[in-house]
Amino acid sequence: MKAAARSLFAERGIEGTTVRDILTVAGEKNGASLNYYFRSKDELIRELTVDVFRLMDDRWSARLAELDQRGGVRDIRDYVRILVISSDTSDIEEEPTTARLSEAITHHRYHLVREILKEHKLNAYDQILGRIADLMNDMPRPILRQRLLLLTRYLSSVFALYEASRASNAQPRSVQLPASADFGNLIDTAVGMLTAPVVDGNPEG
Repeated sequence: MKAAARSLFAERGIEGTTVRDILTVAGEKNGASLNYYFRSKDELIRELTVDVFRLMDDRWSARLAELDQRGGVRDIRDYVRILVISSDTSDIEEEPTTARLSEAITHHRYHLVREILKEHKLNAYDQILGRIADLMNDMPRPILRQRLLLLTRYLSSVFALYEASRASNAQPRSVQLPASADFGNLIDTAVGMLTAPVVDGNPEG
C-alpha cells in the first residue's frame, strides 16, 4: 500500500490523491484497509515523509563524510555538488518517486517535514547549508537566507521535473538534463544563484 501511495502522490500530488485511489492501485477491496494499517491518510503521509527524508539524509550524510575524509580546503561548489548528486536517485530506484514525493510533501506539509527532521535527527541537509553559509559570511544574512531557500526550491523543482520525465520514459526536454547524469551545468547554475553579486540589499523590497 505504501508503494501505491508513493506512486500516486508522486504522480498526482498529495491533495490530488484520495484514499480510494490508493486502495484501488494497491488492489485492496476493503475500504477500511488504509485505516487498519496507517489509521489515516495523514498518518500514511507522515510515514512516507520519514521514509523519504531518512533516505535523503543517509545520502547527504554519506557524501558529506566522504568529502570530510578527503580533507583539504572546501568551497561552495563542493557542498552544492553533494546536494545535486544526492538528489538523483536513479541509482537506487527502478521506478523513481523520491524527488517528486519530496517536492509534494515539502510544498503541502512543510511544517510536518521540519517536525520530522527534528524528531528523527535528520540534520545532514541543514549541516550542508550551514557550511555553505559559513563560506558566505560576507553576505548580508537576509540575502543569504533567501538565497539558500531559493537554492532548495530550485533543486527540488528541477529534480521533480527530471524524475517525472524519466518515470514516463519521455525525453526530459523540460529541464534538459542529460541521461548520463552529468549535472555540471546544474551545479554551475546553483552556485551562481548563491554567489551572484548583491545589487539590491533589501530582499523584502
